[in-house]
Amino acid sequence: MRNRTLVLGVTALAVAITGMAAPSFAARDKMTPEQRAERMIKRLDTNSDNKVSLDEFQARMTTNFKTFDTNGDGQISADEMKAKREAFREARKAWQDAKSKDGKERDAALAHLKEARPAMVPGMRPKTFKRVDTDGNGSLSAAEVASASEKMFKRRDKNGDGVIDAADFSKKV
Repeated sequence: MRNRTLVLGVTALAVAITGMAAPSFAARDKMTPEQRAERMIKRLDTNSDNKVSLDEFQARMTTNFKTFDTNGDGQISADEMKAKREAFREARKAWQDAKSKDGKERDAALAHLKEARPAMVPGMRPKTFKRVDTDGNGSLSAAEVASASEKMFKRRDKNGDGVIDAADFSKKV
């Protein structure tokens, strides 16, 4: 009887410990809002002051705009936007297929995925594309993207201090 109680106790303890550990393992795969904010700030902060100014944000949007404007006409058409998204989908599928393959093929697929990954620009989704296309001509100009990105910046600058920093991502703002 005593052995049975001991086995049941150890089993219950093992189940309890496993139950407590599982959420911590699952949490590793998901980034917290603070971690996403830190990553975004690090990526956009060109002068290393741990803040993103509107100028830094606009400079990134200008660079990103050029990656979508594949024909170089100063406009991003809906077709150019769609082609960029489709190229990324195909690269992501190739990466998923190559994950189980040898190093060189897997590395090549990952490099292609990184290259095909679309940069952030206002209007990437069809519904937002129409909203950003303020003149209704079916394409986005650099001015339309700049205007939409300024609005995006102001939404992210929760405390209105003119920069995006860690304070804009805290719950107290």
